[in-house]
Amino acid sequence: MILTREHIQLLKHVQAYSNVKRYHGMLPEREALAYDSKMLDHLKECGLLEEGTILTSCGSNPRGYRLAKNARKELNSLGIDFADRAWEKVRNDDEVTLDQLDKEHIDLLRDIYHLSKVTRFCGVAPKDMLRDYNNTVLYMLYDMGYVYHIKLKGKNVRHGDGYVLSDKAQRLLLQYGLEA
Repeated sequence: MILTREHIQLLKHVQAYSNVKRYHGMLPEREALAYDSKMLDHLKECGLLEEGTILTSCGSNPRGYRLAKNARKELNSLGIDFADRAWEKVRNDDEVTLDQLDKEHIDLLRDIYHLSKVTRFCGVAPKDMLRDYNNTVLYMLYDMGYVYHIKLKGKNVRHGDGYVLSDKAQRLLLQYGLEA
């Protein structure tokens, strides 16, 4: 089997979607349109790619592609490594620094944490309860990935618009003992 750089790039793109639960670990067909269909066919014939259907709640059920069961072993034996060492290092880094955050940022994170623990608020710190904070502080935390903006809908939802902490913010608060 002869693989070009484009084949390997496509295989790595498919592999990047293997942990995306929303797509059942498959590269959606609309993403695969960037590649030549002959390349996809060639990789399927070689037994490296499998084609399947991504089941969706809306019923569109697009096609998708994933690496075949034994493809990773075969590609590793050919010297093709799918591990992204830099990404793994960042992803596994538990160290969070306070270098860009000051007291006002930390106070806001703590308030979001405590408000999201109130049962009445459905796990979301209501946006209207955070209006006393400077919007630039909140937007900075959002841009830096410390908080997520959430909108809930439903007849039993009282405060559907608000914020929750990201894992990064929770680690920061836990690391410095600031949660309680």
